[in-house]
Amino acid sequence: MTTSVSGLDVLTNAQTSGKDSASSKTQLFDDMEAFLYLLTQQLKYQDPLDPMDTSEYTNQLVQYAQVEQSIQSNEYLETIVAQNVNAMATQAISYMDQTVQALSDYLPLQDGYAKFSYILGADAASCVVAIRDSAGNYVKTFTGVEQSAGRHELEWDGKDNNGNKLEDGAYVLVVTAVDASGSTIEVQKTVFGKVTGVAYDGDVVAVGMGEVAVDMNSVLAVHDKSELTPPPAENPGDTDEDAGSGDSDGSGDAGDSDDSAEQARL
Repeated sequence: MTTSVSGLDVLTNAQTSGKDSASSKTQLFDDMEAFLYLLTQQLKYQDPLDPMDTSEYTNQLVQYAQVEQSIQSNEYLETIVAQNVNAMATQAISYMDQTVQALSDYLPLQDGYAKFSYILGADAASCVVAIRDSAGNYVKTFTGVEQSAGRHELEWDGKDNNGNKLEDGAYVLVVTAVDASGSTIEVQKTVFGKVTGVAYDGDVVAVGMGEVAVDMNSVLAVHDKSELTPPPAENPGDTDEDAGSGDSDGSGDAGDSDDSAEQARL
């Protein structure tokens, strides 16, 4: 599964591990206080005939000042990241009721229809495309799929291998491909879905497509609603109706022949 790396992720990890600017500043002040206490004690009890070398603790004071400046810069960066996240949350609202394409291993089945694509990094000798349900059961396997390098789209009518209609929800998209030597080929998967919700927990902006939620950083494109419209179902009765509209009994042609014969006798 492809995951995006952004400044937001770095900040979140730093906060989780207690290395954000607030905790760093607290640690720096504690260390600085201890350093100054030790320094004053050394100056207080130093030998007047053999005083301390001031260059060493001067260098340490300079290093503390540099660290403090770095922490201040981190505070500014955190503010910028927070503003960007708020802007992303506002932008995500505009995605409501739109069709988006996103990197994800989870396929949303909405209104009995789903659409996805897979991208092969190289030509494959064998490629398997299948769908699993939440219980891990393979419910659909696609046959005759494209095996050439590049991007390929597939549609799913929401039916399993036995033709049974499945419920809307989140399904796992499985695509495996190997080359002629049996080596695994890198595969990327994207899914299409109608945005039904947006969530923001203060750290991450998530876009919901039915029961599938993705990080907004994973959204690749916004499409017209028609992109997720299932193709019209074929009506087997159309052919019979067209055939029945003709003069199958030949009565019309027979009538014309009789009129022509009558005119000839006259």
